[in-house]
Amino acid sequence: MKYKLLLETYKADTIANAMYAREMEYFHYEFDAINFEYLINNAPLGADTKDIQERLAITRTQMEAVDNTYKALVAQITDQAEHEAAVIRTAKKRQEDEIHSDK
Repeated sequence: MKYKLLLETYKADTIANAMYAREMEYFHYEFDAINFEYLINNAPLGADTKDIQERLAITRTQMEAVDNTYKALVAQITDQAEHEAAVIRTAKKRQEDEIHSDK
C-alpha cells in the first residue's frame, strides 16, 4: 500500500514510542526481579520461597520476550538520523503530555 495520509515521520515515531514502552516494561520487570532475588536470598525460608522463585522465573521469561521485541523494533530502523530525531520528538511529546495531564 502507498500511504497517502501518514506523515513520513510516523513509522520512526511509532518505533521510538514502542522502544520507549519496551524499555519501561523491561525496567519494571528487572525491578521486580531484583526484589524477588532479594527476598529469595534474605527472607526466612518458608512456603513463600517456592512461589517467589516461580515468579522470578516467569519474570525472567517476560524480560527475554521484551528484549526480543525490542531487538525486532531496532531491526526496523532504516535511517539512524531519522530515528534519533524521532526519539527527540517523542520524548518532547511525552513531556508535553505530562505537563497537560498535571493540569
